[in-house]
Amino acid sequence: MSYEIESVFRSRAHSRSIVFTVLRVCADKFRRYSRRRTTARALSHLNAEELKDIGLMRTELGYRQLHQDRYGADFW
Repeated sequence: MSYEIESVFRSRAHSRSIVFTVLRVCADKFRRYSRRRTTARALSHLNAEELKDIGLMRTELGYRQLHQDRYGADFW
């Protein structure tokens, strides 16, 4: 194989791998977003007591893990 053909082949292979990498990253981001939305929907159906049972509480920004510390869970 000549040097010119080899360099063209490598260039095309490299550009394809960049495209596939970008597509893979986008698919992974979408999959994570979808899982987060599914979890958020499931948590939205729970009341405060049920959330407390699994160690979470609702906040203005979403959900927060309950910590049993010296201030108590209601402090946070």
